[in-house]
This record gives sequence, structure tokens and C-alpha cells, in this order.
Amino acid sequence: MARVKTKSLKPGMVLAEDLIHSNGRFLLAKGVVLEPSHLRILKIWGIEKLEIQDSPEGAQEETVEKIDPAILQQAEELTQKKFSLTNLDHPFLQEIFPICAQRLARQMAKEPDGAPSEKGTKEETPSRAETPPPPPLSERQKNPETLVDNDINLASLPNIFFEISKVISDPRSSAIHIADVISKDPGLSAKLLRIVNSAFYNFPARIDTISRAVMIVGSKQLSALALGTSVVSIFQDIPSELVDMKSFWEHSFSCGVAARILASYKNIPNTERLFVAGLLHDIGRLILYKRLPYEEREILLRMKQTNCLLRTAERDILGFDHTVIGGVLLRKWKLPLILEHAVEYHHTPLVSQHPLEASIVCLADVLTNAMGLGTSGERLVPPIDPEVWNHLGLPTEIFQKATQLIDRQVEEVIQKFFDAN
Repeated sequence: MARVKTKSLKPGMVLAEDLIHSNGRFLLAKGVVLEPSHLRILKIWGIEKLEIQDSPEGAQEETVEKIDPAILQQAEELTQKKFSLTNLDHPFLQEIFPICAQRLARQMAKEPDGAPSEKGTKEETPSRAETPPPPPLSERQKNPETLVDNDINLASLPNIFFEISKVISDPRSSAIHIADVISKDPGLSAKLLRIVNSAFYNFPARIDTISRAVMIVGSKQLSALALGTSVVSIFQDIPSELVDMKSFWEHSFSCGVAARILASYKNIPNTERLFVAGLLHDIGRLILYKRLPYEEREILLRMKQTNCLLRTAERDILGFDHTVIGGVLLRKWKLPLILEHAVEYHHTPLVSQHPLEASIVCLADVLTNAMGLGTSGERLVPPIDPEVWNHLGLPTEIFQKATQLIDRQVEEVIQKFFDAN
């Protein structure tokens, strides 16, 4: 073991002890193999020396991915821009910044020309239409309640969901009774079985019947998954001019998966409920894209021109943001208050009557934006409120594993939800 100056560090060296910042914050764990991205970030953190293990010759070739240094540098610069509104001194952001930079570098290295790609996102912000703009919105049109009420397709969830909820709430119901109700909708049944047999649960044996799924997964958990599937089926007619729906759902599902994983670290029962909250967190934005396309174009332009968060541009132009509309919609659907608040307050979770759940969705949203998993229109990583972070009380060490779990589950879960076969 030797104490090495930061400027003398090389990729492949291994930390001999946990790295703690002078302010007491945990930065890197003992045993971490230093990568080029770590070395640059260490300079940002102002770390001068590290305790390094004596590594056997050739360890670098075995443990460090061979990525062109130019790609690594480009990835870090792009990640830095994406995190431009955040405080990189925050322990959570200190932990995930190098993870995201390295992750982006690996993606870029796989591209034929080495250029970064944001899968499914719009490359160009829509320009203003050449036709004269419509007259200013009336106060009634600007009312979130009106925006939801005027869309007949959003008036109610499919009846099957309420039938499932009714039978689950009946203490006399058995797994067979619940399975009989779900089986009334063959498409829903097939999707639920695909999800139960995916990496989302990673059960060792295949589950072939809904009644078996109810017994193993749980009736409330399966009901939550049924809700998520029902909601996705409603939003099939959103214009593609302003939002890439594939990218939108990738972000939404990723946030749901991340929320479920983070909830497991807090020992919250029925983590599927957090999955649904994450899945629905930006649902208000779909209503804005559908009902106010001209205003949404202005919002996207303002976001790009001023380098602000999308929700900031929403409030500037509309006087409210997508979270308010999401809350209105879930109230119309008479969904549980805990879901409603997780959606409506996912940017201000400590205002909610259920701050823990709303805080989990808030952090899941930040994390999936940082990882670049789809987008609902947002280009930047939202800052994390220190009070929200303190309320959650999550150790930073979990995020290396959490990001790996998210990556592993997201692609398969999305495929299971949208697979038409």
C-alpha cells in the first residue's frame, strides 16, 4: 500500500481504503478500480493524495475497459453540461456523476463514429409554426381541471382495473376469484404474465397462470401492475411532433423501475406501488403535449434558449406545470392518495402528506435523467434538494449497484409491456 499524489494516479490502480472528503462525505469505496473518469473527477473534488494497493502487473488490462481517452473526455464534458444546474458537491451527485460519465462513454464507444446518441430523443427542438399563433389562452383554458375534463378519453380508467380493485378489497376473495377477474381481459393477462416472468422479478421457475401469479406476487402488487398497464393503453394517440413516445415511455418506465429499487432499500411494502408512481410521474406532460401543442412548442423553445428546466418553462408560460395536471388526473381516476401525491409532488416531495414516497419518485426521476434513460422532454439533470436527500437517508454506496439493476431491468420490462404477441 502506498500514498500516491492524484497527479501520479493511473487507470487500474485500486483504492486501499475508503475515500472520505475533508468535509466528511463518502466518495469512493475501498477496492474501487480507478478509471480515467475517476481521475478527472478527483481533481474536481480537490483530492490531492490517495492510499493505493499494490496491484499485480497487468491488473489494468483485466479490470479497466479499454475506451479511447478522447471518448472518455467527450463523455465527461457532455455529462458536465447535463449536470450544469446541479451542485456536484452533493454526495449523491458526487457518486452518480462518474457512473453516468463512464456509462455514456461505453455507449459512445459502441457507436460506429464514436458520437454520442440519446436513444429515442428529438434531435431538434420544434420551431415555431409559420402560421399565425392562436389567440392567447383564456383563463378557463389555462385551468388544469379544464384541460383534463375536456378530454373524453381521459374520463376514466378501463373498467377492468376497477373490477380488479373491487375483488381485491373483498376479504372473501381468493386468488382464484382475483385471477378470474383479471382473465376477463386476455391482453392484460398476457402482459402481466410476461412481466412476472421477466427480470423485474427474476423468479427461478416460470409462472404460467394468473392464479399462480396472484399467490406468488401478491394481489395488491399485481393490481398495481395492472394499473400501470391500463394507463399505458390510454395514451396511444399523442402527436409525435413534440415528443418521441418511445423515449417518453422509456423514461417513465425507467423512473418506475428506479423508484421500485430505491423503495426496496427503505423496506417499503408493495414496491410495485412505487413502480406505478414512477411510471405515472410525468403523465401530466402528455396532456400538455396533446391539448396545448402550440404552448408546448413555446415551452420547449424557452427551455432550450434559456438552459432552464422544462418545468420552469412550463410555469413561466402556463402559470403551472405538469405535476399539477398529473395530480388532477389521478384525482379524477380516484386512485389512492399516496399515488396522487407521489405524482403531484415529485418535484416538491416534502409538501406531500406522503413525503417518503414522493421523495423516492423525486430521486428516481433525477437518477434516470442522469442516466439518460429516455426523456419526457427534459434535457438537464434536475438538482436534488438537500432536505429531500436527508429525508430519504439513503447511503451513497447503493447507487453503483442500483444503476446496474436499473439497466438490467428496464429494457426487458419495457419489452414485456409493449410486446404485442
